[in-house]
Amino acid sequence: MKISQRRAFSPRSAALGAAVLLLSACSGGTQNTANSSGDAGKPQYGGTLKFYDPVSYKAWQITNTLWSNSNVTTNLADRLTWQNPKTGKIEPWLAKSWTISPDHLTYTFTIRSGVTFSDGSKLDAKVVKHNLDQHAFGDKKLGVAPDEFFANYAGTKVVDPRTVRVTLSKPNAGFLQVLSIYRTGILAESYLKKDWNDKGKLTSLIGSGPFVVAGGNGTTNVVLKRRDDYNWAPKSFKHQGKAYLSEIRYTTVPEQSTAVGALQSQQADVVRNIAPDDEETVKSSGGQVEAFPAQGESNALHISLAANAPTRDIEVRRALQAATDRKEINDIALSPSYGVAKSILVHGTPKRPDGSAYLKYDPAKAKRLLEAAGWKTGPDGIRTKKGERLSFTLYVTPYYQVSQAVVEVLQSQWKKAGIEVKLKSPSLSQYEAEIGKNTVFTQGQLSRAEPDVLRSEWHSELADSTYTELPELNTLLEAQVAEFDPAKRTADIKAVQDYVLKNALAIPLYDETQVFGLRPNVQGFQTEAVARSQFYNTWLS
Repeated sequence: MKISQRRAFSPRSAALGAAVLLLSACSGGTQNTANSSGDAGKPQYGGTLKFYDPVSYKAWQITNTLWSNSNVTTNLADRLTWQNPKTGKIEPWLAKSWTISPDHLTYTFTIRSGVTFSDGSKLDAKVVKHNLDQHAFGDKKLGVAPDEFFANYAGTKVVDPRTVRVTLSKPNAGFLQVLSIYRTGILAESYLKKDWNDKGKLTSLIGSGPFVVAGGNGTTNVVLKRRDDYNWAPKSFKHQGKAYLSEIRYTTVPEQSTAVGALQSQQADVVRNIAPDDEETVKSSGGQVEAFPAQGESNALHISLAANAPTRDIEVRRALQAATDRKEINDIALSPSYGVAKSILVHGTPKRPDGSAYLKYDPAKAKRLLEAAGWKTGPDGIRTKKGERLSFTLYVTPYYQVSQAVVEVLQSQWKKAGIEVKLKSPSLSQYEAEIGKNTVFTQGQLSRAEPDVLRSEWHSELADSTYTELPELNTLLEAQVAEFDPAKRTADIKAVQDYVLKNALAIPLYDETQVFGLRPNVQGFQTEAVARSQFYNTWLS
């Protein structure tokens, strides 16, 4: 059964990873901690950090992948495992250890003792089982849909109060990594028992994280306060015990000029996704700019093969690929903080293959392919075939602050090949209502520091980006996740990319990146492995 397409952000699609996604290392892909001044001294406890986000908050289910929401929830809910954003290695967290059977089908986890949720209830094997089961199977009575990241999960058995045994129906090379991402945070029974609508309330999020919900309307503002009894961070963190910050205040500020001005006037401490044009402004006023590549998929136009459009012809799709100049997109619409797309995966994602050979800008090739496909240049420069203009609509995607600048450059590039592009700038609600299988191009990406993110995107039983079952692609995707030999798996992932790019099923645009502006007094700022801010180690000098 095909899982609902994740790009239309409905309650069901949120549970599946429905909005937009993304993963990280720091500037240049080598770190995940902001560069703090060397004379800042020892970390200080206390203070309120003010965080401005350009996107409003919506539906607080833990599986909501909206960037604004997930920058909050990662500070509320701990996970069974922690993926070290510097090394990519999976480390213990709420699960203090584990063993894996030789056939890779059984994982036995020992649960950390002494951990409590913010409502005072204790973490034990039963609540871990309930969390995993609800992710994998959903709950029809509560209106909860299965989570696509838990494919091949067969069930969990409680062995004793501190031990669970998880069984998979098929080997999954990325399973431990699934348990590390923000959307699989372990939550209290009080959350798990609520129906889908009640789960969407901010106050329902009861986790074991270093911060707890203290206020806010959950739409344009959120307030978190520190848990003073917190003492179970991953061992690789810079300190143990309670977080440094006393409080975090999140505010929605969609106007970039207002947000940057607030940073300069000390009304804001951190601003997420500052515009490329504002990066130098922040630096020149003494602030910090930190870019975190969102490991996982490159930001791309995904093509629906179900849409009744010229893109059903593979030669037209290949022409669009050749007509796209990714370096120019970076130079004009973005900044050096963003990587130029050279693959369907972001630079730094484990086992990322090089796809440069498929992504060369070649306008002459684009014209040849279109001519051969019967598209002839008309009097106004736009190609036609049997009276039909080669014309497409591209959406300015509300989830991405740089979307308009990027698609405007693309509009200009494709026009040179005789392709007309009409831009549409809908509101968020309009966009969610209109996007579907009849939408030729959908801009998006999924973030996960694991190449199996491609299976979530492309498999016909999961997100099914093409809205069309492609048996050969399904087989390739299933093969890579079942392979545990590193060299063989790297080759399998390359085979997936070769299929996607040979068939021009997606047009990579740029490496998805989260760019933060910080006041100079913000120390130890970092993100977790999918570029969501993690404030446990952050402090104010």
